[in-house]
Amino acid sequence: MSEDVRKSPIKTANKEKSLAALLESATITEAAQKCGLNEKTLRRYLDDAEFQKEFRAARRGIFEQNIIRLQSLHAGAIAALERNLTCENASVEVRSAQIIIEASRKDFETFDILQRLEILENEHFKQA
Repeated sequence: MSEDVRKSPIKTANKEKSLAALLESATITEAAQKCGLNEKTLRRYLDDAEFQKEFRAARRGIFEQNIIRLQSLHAGAIAALERNLTCENASVEVRSAQIIIEASRKDFETFDILQRLEILENEHFKQA
């Protein structure tokens, strides 16, 4: 994360410190304490459009890294659900089945929406 902050066009060291602290903290108050700045200063930074842009970009990067980590766990999670379907504990088997059915339904809906979106985008670009 510190590498992302160094690449930032944010000029001042205080803004860099505050960006890092905001990304690592649950509240603005906690971030202010971590970076040694006044809470009002952080709020003023957060009102700045350029700072907001950098903050959102850094948060998006962290979010994307977390998605990659979650995706790497899918195979193990699916295997655990599959094992639990036949574990001879009725409540665990039923709950595993519910999770699988719900996930399948959501995946189907998402796939359907993505296909429809692709069709609409193709039609739009043909017209343009």
